[in-house]
Amino acid sequence: MQALYALRQAEFSNQQLALDGINELFQPDLNSMQPQNKRQLEGYRKLACALFEEAIKTSQPAQDDDAPRQVLKAANDGFVFYQSRTKKDRQHMAQLMITQVNGIYDDYLRVMLLLPELARAARIDRERPYRDPDETPFPFESDLADNTVIQALANHQPLKNEVLRHNISWADDQPFVRKALREALKTDETYRAYCSQQTHTADEDQALAQYVLRTLIFKHDTIRDHLAEIDLSWTENSEVVRGLAIRTLKSVQSATGLQLEPLTDDWEEDEFFLNTLFQKSLENDAEYEQLLAEQLQNWDMERVAMIDKIILKLAVCELLSFPNIPVKVTINEYIELAKAYSTPKSGKFVNGILDNLSEKLQASGHLRKSGRGLLDNK
Repeated sequence: MQALYALRQAEFSNQQLALDGINELFQPDLNSMQPQNKRQLEGYRKLACALFEEAIKTSQPAQDDDAPRQVLKAANDGFVFYQSRTKKDRQHMAQLMITQVNGIYDDYLRVMLLLPELARAARIDRERPYRDPDETPFPFESDLADNTVIQALANHQPLKNEVLRHNISWADDQPFVRKALREALKTDETYRAYCSQQTHTADEDQALAQYVLRTLIFKHDTIRDHLAEIDLSWTENSEVVRGLAIRTLKSVQSATGLQLEPLTDDWEEDEFFLNTLFQKSLENDAEYEQLLAEQLQNWDMERVAMIDKIILKLAVCELLSFPNIPVKVTINEYIELAKAYSTPKSGKFVNGILDNLSEKLQASGHLRKSGRGLLDNK
């Protein structure tokens, strides 16, 4: 959805650049000694722009036997420029989409590594020989480095290997780590109570590690805002990262011991799904536009919010292109997308359109489900 939205913005920019180029061709030449027919130039400019915009709509070069050669050439040069730039943008957005999904795993590794880094900073702080007399007294009976769950993370060789492979490190960001310890952990009553005890049970260590993760790393402004600065997609990624991180901490007490979580159970299948959904939604855009227009008889498609149109077209693409995905699963996913990213009323709007459209597509035989999709095909 985000990749398509960014692509639509890029396409609009490419169109404007092409129009600017066409407009420039038909401006009076102020350096020419010949008289300039401004009225004719303006007429040529308008005609060339109209032919260019028609070429974009039809995806075919402009044709007009009555148009002057220079007008037709200007329109088609603009069309070639637009197509070339848009093709590159499509390739770039497809690659960026996959890169951003993989960025979720980088965020996960970054959070996992932050826990041992905070523990190391806590130990250094505890062992300081001198303290500011104005500093608020802190109970140093223990610290985060004593936590067995955090120790397991710090000593886990697969985590060390993964952060090295993904080039994840807090080495150059130690001022932030110390700030996070000072502002988030040391001011927190739960962490202070933990540090006031010399010994802890395995369950107490697990509870504290979970608390630091859930309440401080994911919710405290100091840490959350810094993670958002590192990755602009942090706000959207954080829910997935949180789930991966919580399961990782819980695995410390499992029979198998600490296990890193994969981003997905089958990345090759998920990557195929993403690429197919992206490409097919572009290839069949005109078809999906027509299907939706028939459902919006009392609406002008141009008045539908761009993000709503993208969500609806993606939903139609998923309904028609992935027979193993149940209809209700698809509809519910896109309702949630609309609620999260569009207007307050978009959820109901998307729900109504997709419900009606899916029924019509099934009745006409265009929508057929197989395998898992048959479990819920209503």
